[in-house]
Amino acid sequence: MELLEAAQPSGAWIRHGQGLLGLGVAAETAAAGADRFATLARWWDGFTWEGPDLEGLPAGVGPTAFASITYSSDSSSASRLILPELIIAVTEQGTWLTGVVPADEEREVPLQQLLRRHGLQLQDGVVVPVPGAAPTAVPSAQLRAGTHPEHHYRNAVEAGVTAIAERRLEKLVLARDAVAAADSPIPPGPLLARLARDYSDCWTYRAGDVLGATPEMLVQVRGEELFARVLAGTVDRSVGEQGAREQLVENPKQRNEHTLAVESLLEQLAPVSAQLQAQSPPAVLELPNVYHLSTDVTGRLSCAEAGAEPISPLLVAERAHPTAAICGTPTATAAGLIGTLEEIDRGPFSGPVGWVDARGNADVGIALRGGVLEDGDRQLRLYAGCGIVAGSEPASELAETWAKMRPMLGALGLTR
Repeated sequence: MELLEAAQPSGAWIRHGQGLLGLGVAAETAAAGADRFATLARWWDGFTWEGPDLEGLPAGVGPTAFASITYSSDSSSASRLILPELIIAVTEQGTWLTGVVPADEEREVPLQQLLRRHGLQLQDGVVVPVPGAAPTAVPSAQLRAGTHPEHHYRNAVEAGVTAIAERRLEKLVLARDAVAAADSPIPPGPLLARLARDYSDCWTYRAGDVLGATPEMLVQVRGEELFARVLAGTVDRSVGEQGAREQLVENPKQRNEHTLAVESLLEQLAPVSAQLQAQSPPAVLELPNVYHLSTDVTGRLSCAEAGAEPISPLLVAERAHPTAAICGTPTATAAGLIGTLEEIDRGPFSGPVGWVDARGNADVGIALRGGVLEDGDRQLRLYAGCGIVAGSEPASELAETWAKMRPMLGALGLTR
């Protein structure tokens, strides 16, 4: 946490005090449109590492790029892949530092120099802030309405329930935004430190302008092994553990919403995966702000079974995206209705976010429970969405969006 408060990371992926921190930018690329996954994958596949042998080291050690990919192919935002100039990997086996020098630079930069460039230093083998470095303060912010007023969201939910009743689809995920505005730039480091402390069971992330703490893993790749975590079905933390079990496990609406999300992911991953298995029955995941129904999915990449060339983890993520948990069922119908009813550009919200290393390992989550820095970092646009199924009530779904914004609101010192 101390490092996050002292530095201003260009990339982050942290859970239970371990993970990756990227500082500065050695190289980056952007993509847009329907080919954005493939464009980013080609750029990363063309990267050449000329440093020490990485064989046997933990995933994420060595050159690692942070990815943020837009939810929709027609978003006005760019999808990005960022290779930091300094990557700090903290694992159970130890801490590794990787410095990346672009091929066109004349000389290597010592790691100590890279560290000092970002207000850090090595002390007895541990990375710490330089003496006298004070944590950057988070400026006061004001909560403002987003693109639309609250009644717009209630109306959208009501229209979604009507579409479901007409059997046009089974589930629809509708999102909304709100804005936290400050008079000076909002530093990402302290926000990430607060999220990592308060939501340690989530993956605290930053890639480009998007940051937050997601509880949902879209795809995790370790060599040939594949892992995913599906969350669908939510109740507020205020109901308590017993109430959560009653309202999630025993509620047909919540169980149906969750089943649709799991089946959607299994179907989408099938072309690139083998031996897929879904946890059954689902578990109840407890977070500081909400409870979720949660199912873990495991499997192997099908290229491993066939002895074929490895597939880029970014293309595996493309297969999984969008899940029913952030879009709906059937996907094509839900996607079209989302554009009509939401009337917002989600940008990177609910899109894939995470990292990929030089050996094809990756953690790719879903950009939830977060926001996007705008206006010279003086504004953070918050997003949250809910799964709408038969029986959904507009007022309850609106309240759920505020519950899901609570992590970022709390990190900003705001309440609602």
